[in-house]
Amino acid sequence: MPLDLPRLIRFNLWFWCCVALFEITNLLLEVLVWKEKFELKYLLLSFGSLAVQLALTSALLTLAQRWQLSALRLFLATALLALCYIPLFNYASMLLWQKYDFHLNLLLGQLDTHALAFFVWAAAFLSFSRYCLQQAQAQESHRLAQNIQQLELQALRHQLNPHFTFNALNSVCALLEAERFEDAELMSEQLSTFLRYSLSHSPDSLVRLADELSAIEAYLTLQKTRFGDKLRVNWQIDEQVKQQLVPALLLQPLVENAIKYAVAAQQNGATITISGGQCDGLVQLSVQDDGPGAQSAAGHGTGVGLRNIRDRLYQHFGEQARLVVQSLPAGFSVAIALPPQQSSVL
Repeated sequence: MPLDLPRLIRFNLWFWCCVALFEITNLLLEVLVWKEKFELKYLLLSFGSLAVQLALTSALLTLAQRWQLSALRLFLATALLALCYIPLFNYASMLLWQKYDFHLNLLLGQLDTHALAFFVWAAAFLSFSRYCLQQAQAQESHRLAQNIQQLELQALRHQLNPHFTFNALNSVCALLEAERFEDAELMSEQLSTFLRYSLSHSPDSLVRLADELSAIEAYLTLQKTRFGDKLRVNWQIDEQVKQQLVPALLLQPLVENAIKYAVAAQQNGATITISGGQCDGLVQLSVQDDGPGAQSAAGHGTGVGLRNIRDRLYQHFGEQARLVVQSLPAGFSVAIALPPQQSSVL
């Protein structure tokens, strides 16, 4: 993945600014400690050399970005750059100071000292490049994980059991044929309420618990036409938690699992208890049935619905939220604990 060139140029500027700060500090120490005479030309030489170093290394950065140089090639290019720069710097120094007669061997004077800055720059550049790549890869991984989670949430959003929909529509038709118009109208309203809620709320959004419970009530009313007295519902919801914000379609998959693995699996059906209250500073929600319990643990505990619920709870509330799945001797329970987050709409 190519690195962001403007970001690397900014890194280059900051590096040589730090070197310039070191040069100025060194010059001031020579003036204050060693009583050297301060001359403006020395300062101009230092800043001029840093400007040349900045320009040369910026050009090298551009080439490294374009050609994707390896670490070895970058160090070789840096060494070549230093060998070209140092003689020019020494020659400019001799002309400026006018202390020495010109000799070719002086052009490579202090080679190790001057080259050190270039190799420190190369090492810092490689470290910064590695950091940028790791950061970009982490961001890409996070983006992909979010996309995957979003796809799962969208799949859950549109995961309406076609058999349930067809059965509901067939039940409405049967009621109309039997001229039970009021019952047919009630079923149509409940089906409309549930479908509207399921399709109009994204699972990654937060809704009032009261709205979630209304959709579940509509869903259970429709299922009641299929199972009759086999489906028994026990509501235990405290009024104070109905304004709690929860992820949309949070409890509905749990109720659907309870109907599938408890009500439909037993000849006598089952009772589904939907509870909600506050305890230990957390909002406690649960869906429990008195079905087969341990015998249906595999079906309850490994479904996509429960995995999605865990992911969505972590997405919204982090480590503050918990989901506890229990297989009882006679029944199955899923409990959810959330930090209080009240809706402002009453």
